[in-house]
Amino acid sequence: MKRVLFVCLGNICRSPLAQALFEKEIEERGLSPAVVADSCGCSGWHSGDLPDPRMRTEAARHGIDLTHRARKITNRDGSEFDYIFAMDEEIYDRLSDELGEKYWNKIRLFREWDQPDADGSRDVPDPYYGGREGFAAVYDICERNCRLIADRLFPCND
Repeated sequence: MKRVLFVCLGNICRSPLAQALFEKEIEERGLSPAVVADSCGCSGWHSGDLPDPRMRTEAARHGIDLTHRARKITNRDGSEFDYIFAMDEEIYDRLSDELGEKYWNKIRLFREWDQPDADGSRDVPDPYYGGREGFAAVYDICERNCRLIADRLFPCND
């Protein structure tokens, strides 16, 4: 069994959406029994909360129900997960510091295989302080990259 973890700051916008979209991608490929996905945040500010209502609304527009409860990353996550995807460079750096060098080989940028933005960034922008357009853009980025990640991790499955 492969275990995949998605990490953002508070675990209420980007990472729970990525988790849900990756689970959908895996289910469509018939890999659900062999792959487990989860998400968490680098902070515990929202622990126990459902995803941001604006993210739930955007996901629902696409038939995705976000029911994950926010949680903070733990040292145990480093040992339990095979792949840990950071939603942006800042989270990547925090994970590298928090989990230590023992798990560096598991940590990757979520958009590692995506085309960079016009400014060269591979970050998934945090939509928390923006409007609906930001949540829609994050949905599109996450949907595309969950497909790319599944293609890279499970190349023999069409």
